[in-house]
Amino acid sequence: MRNLIFICLMSLTASTCVQAGVIIGATRVVYNEQQKSVAVSLRNNSASAWLINSKVTSGGSWAGSLPSAKKAPFVITPPLFALKAGRESTVRIMYTGAALPGDRESVFTLSIATIPSAKMQDNSVEVAVRSRLKLFYRPSGLSGSAQDSWQKLRWSKQGHQLWVENPTPFYVTIFNLQLNGQKVSNAGMVAPFSRRQIEGCQQKGKCSVRWQGINDFGRVMPVKQIDLAQ
Repeated sequence: MRNLIFICLMSLTASTCVQAGVIIGATRVVYNEQQKSVAVSLRNNSASAWLINSKVTSGGSWAGSLPSAKKAPFVITPPLFALKAGRESTVRIMYTGAALPGDRESVFTLSIATIPSAKMQDNSVEVAVRSRLKLFYRPSGLSGSAQDSWQKLRWSKQGHQLWVENPTPFYVTIFNLQLNGQKVSNAGMVAPFSRRQIEGCQQKGKCSVRWQGINDFGRVMPVKQIDLAQ
């Protein structure tokens, strides 16, 4: 019996993403408005060729992102190609010009799948890997700095609910969030000019919040902490 298994990965902190011998040279992509296109590099370190299938979709699946039913206004070239053993290549992302907010970032999903190109044998298992990376569209002239936006988050406590507000025009990814020493899994992002609830603080008493951010290059930023009282 021949089997093809897909493994889904979401990259957060590494400088590159490895897919079954194929290395993606990014963990997130920032598309600045003035750019005509953005290239993402790939390198095949394996001994066999892999098919590369890429696409851009809406970013509503990321925790904390704003949902959108609109089709992602990007095209990728080439969308499907074979990357030979030991070779390097790139996929190029181009903005189609469809209307997007000009006063804040928008987020999308760059999906890159590596698929075995060799013929599968009976009773063998082949592994295909799909990585999902955040793609941020950043309009020109936004106020403030994207690199410092994680420090601008405003935290408040109401009962057992923790609120986090992002007053900046940039998406902020929350990394390694801990509430009273307990780690919160998949803390997600805070969308520009928005606030969201996060479960975890006890009903009464102090709530100690520790978090880090991630910058444009996938680097984890220093720890920040705030103690909130009821």
